[in-house]
Amino acid sequence: MTLEYHLGDSTSPKGHALIYFRDGSDPNRVGASYVVILPVTVDISKYVPPFLAGQVEQLGSGDMSSFAFPPAPEPVPSEEWLRETAEKRGDDLLFGGAANLSDVTSLMEVVAGISAEYASQYDETTASIAAASDSNQVAGGDSKTGAVTGEGAPTDDVSDVMYGMMSEPDLLTELTTLMGRFQYESSGGDTAGARESEAKIRSIGRHVPENRRIDLLIEAATDGKPESAKRAQLYLERAFAMYREDYTRVHAIEQEIQTLSSDPLS
Repeated sequence: MTLEYHLGDSTSPKGHALIYFRDGSDPNRVGASYVVILPVTVDISKYVPPFLAGQVEQLGSGDMSSFAFPPAPEPVPSEEWLRETAEKRGDDLLFGGAANLSDVTSLMEVVAGISAEYASQYDETTASIAAASDSNQVAGGDSKTGAVTGEGAPTDDVSDVMYGMMSEPDLLTELTTLMGRFQYESSGGDTAGARESEAKIRSIGRHVPENRRIDLLIEAATDGKPESAKRAQLYLERAFAMYREDYTRVHAIEQEIQTLSSDPLS
């Protein structure tokens, strides 16, 4: 999963970041969440009443080293406000992509995925710094990390291999980020960037079940029609609903799509 930093650097995460999303139907609407990497690991089971301890165990070990709150993005005034706030607080600013800000369930999954990847980057950076202080021999490893996370665009083959190792929830989270980036690049006239993002989206399509219909999502996003952004957002929501096997929601989304166009779904 690739995180898009609008403030900060993937090679040195600060451990606290604002994550924001644009509404797929109305880019002027923005929502945000906040992720924190705790410097001390907390065993939350110690602070839970005995009658709830079993539920905590079912969720995992009870250890908590990072969390995002709110768990799904809440409305904020604007992107400018977010940038100013992040700069004042010294936060990283991460762009999560275009999304339906009303689809709380899907967004909770996306925020959780971004938070987990951010925590992983932070842990890797912390471990590299600690290792470097003990031995100068890890300098080559640092260079390798920079090559992977730097601004140089990966080849299609590299992306395809990476996506082949990811779970479907992670792929859909990555797809959300790429769709937001693709729309931003397309509207801004960044043809090369849009082509690269489209290639990655097509690559993801090869690694999820065919009935997610990523091909129709791409077609909707690139056909240049007035309702393109809305249809692309609906196809993205449909992919999440198909993964969750929420077929009631799938049917409702398909009906919305049919009101916008005559795109086939079979």
